[in-house]
Amino acid sequence: MNSQTPYILDSSPVSYAIGSGALEYSERFLEKFPRIIVLVDENVAVHCLPVFQKRLPAVVISGIINIQAGEEKKNLEASKYIWSELTRMKVDRDALIVNLGGGVVSDIGGFTAATFKRGLQFINYPTTLLGMIDAAIGGKTGIDFGKYKNQVGLFVDPKSVVIDPIFLKTLDDKQLQSGFAELLKYALITDLDLWEMLKGIKYNQITEWNKIIVKAARDKIDIVKHDAFEKGIRRNLNFGHTIGHAFESFFLMKDRPVTHGLAIAAGMYCETYISSKKHGFGCDVVNEIVSMINLNFHHLDISHEQIPELFEIMMQDKKVRGGKLQFSLLKRLGKTVHNCEVDDELVKESLYFYIEKRACSEND
Repeated sequence: MNSQTPYILDSSPVSYAIGSGALEYSERFLEKFPRIIVLVDENVAVHCLPVFQKRLPAVVISGIINIQAGEEKKNLEASKYIWSELTRMKVDRDALIVNLGGGVVSDIGGFTAATFKRGLQFINYPTTLLGMIDAAIGGKTGIDFGKYKNQVGLFVDPKSVVIDPIFLKTLDDKQLQSGFAELLKYALITDLDLWEMLKGIKYNQITEWNKIIVKAARDKIDIVKHDAFEKGIRRNLNFGHTIGHAFESFFLMKDRPVTHGLAIAAGMYCETYISSKKHGFGCDVVNEIVSMINLNFHHLDISHEQIPELFEIMMQDKKVRGGKLQFSLLKRLGKTVHNCEVDDELVKESLYFYIEKRACSEND
């Protein structure tokens, strides 16, 4: 068994256990619930559920709900299946839902728990890097609708979040890469120390994740603590996401889904360019960021002719106000501003910059 001590934070209303040993520590979060229902996807059921059960042998699981894996399955049909299973199991409001999985599981698990019988309590056990540093923290839940990302959902806090790097050993290369995009985002928007830790390193070269995960998770917890409902500073977390979500939805609509991280990396590439034009920082910074993205992510296959379609998708973004796109942009490395209105032409310029794989030039 793991004897390491995790970082513990009781940030009411959510308790956090983060780092090596968090899984074993979390037994105290579970013991007061008379029934525990575990939600997993088909991959987690094979690779992560056995780890959960081995590390928590005293925890009695009353039922397991297994859903299909993938962002394209985070929809109303899957929600109906989960509600049906909870009904079949005669689950009442004293039960606890354990969301064991990545961002899809925590999103749909929180959403279905919060809406079943007007609210069941749930705990998030993220098993992906993306879940550990982002999706499982902050109370955002939801599903995709009409192939648009997170169109239906609500803010609702989990009872606890348990983040243990032990699950990273179960990840394939693609999922590790996906989470690394969100790590870069935190480094760029708020944490220069994290940027220095990551700069020049490929995601698959990192062997010691504990310190990095604790640092990034605390960054998000701190932001959420000051702005739970995304009225101010939490909007800074949207850097890379206005264009990134458009990329993600675009490829989903083409039945060629890409990972969230790959789409967000492309979004950060474009929005770094926009940031430099809006806030006047030099090409040296742009190229430093772009080089790091290129080191870790391949370019998405998209053409100039598809830009109007991307724009149409962007206009469905939740950050659109009065028909105008709103961005969270870098003011400089480690500093972000939100609610930045950007002209359509500059957005198009950034897409050309990405598609053409250009280096930034002071003559641009």
